[in-house]
Amino acid sequence: MNNYIVINGQKIELTPEQVAQITASFQEKGLRLGDAVAGGTVMLGSHEMIVLDHIGEGTLLLRKDPLKKMAFGKNNNYDGSDADAVCNEFADELADIVGEDNILIHEVDLTADDGLKDYGVIQRKASLRTAQMQRKYVEILDKYKLDIWEWLATAFSTPTHDDDDWVKCVAPSGYNSHHCDYYFVYAVRPFCILKSDIFVSA
Repeated sequence: MNNYIVINGQKIELTPEQVAQITASFQEKGLRLGDAVAGGTVMLGSHEMIVLDHIGEGTLLLRKDPLKKMAFGKNNNYDGSDADAVCNEFADELADIVGEDNILIHEVDLTADDGLKDYGVIQRKASLRTAQMQRKYVEILDKYKLDIWEWLATAFSTPTHDDDDWVKCVAPSGYNSHHCDYYFVYAVRPFCILKSDIFVSA
């Protein structure tokens, strides 16, 4: 795979020597992602990302600020929703910043809050976090609460229980709620997992 950088939207191919020089520069001035402290932030291009955890060869990251404020989609299924599309676009932008090979595909378990598994498990390079993740990392996330409501990927239930409306979401105070109809306008904050051995700006 060829290495390149993107300047003003144009890809510029890099020689192996240039890649080595850039890597050396990051090693001198940058921070290895795997050394970033959980609960702190790092910069990926213009995106400030919260470091949630380090698991295996990957580092879990969440955008600090909303990428967009929007309706969830046409129903409460995250797969194929408008919020899903925005996160997919973010993944494409991220690939231009860190290289596609440095983004680890993760599973998004769309088990509904009531336990129904109708929506399955999907694989993404970037996604909303689930309600389970919100609970797991709540102590970190409470440090970065937004001033508006925020979407999660988890539905409250599914059509099996006569519901395709309600989506789990996070209130500005930080509590986890399901009283969020898919047509409300809330924040989208993409989550991703990157290889821990890349260098980033602290």
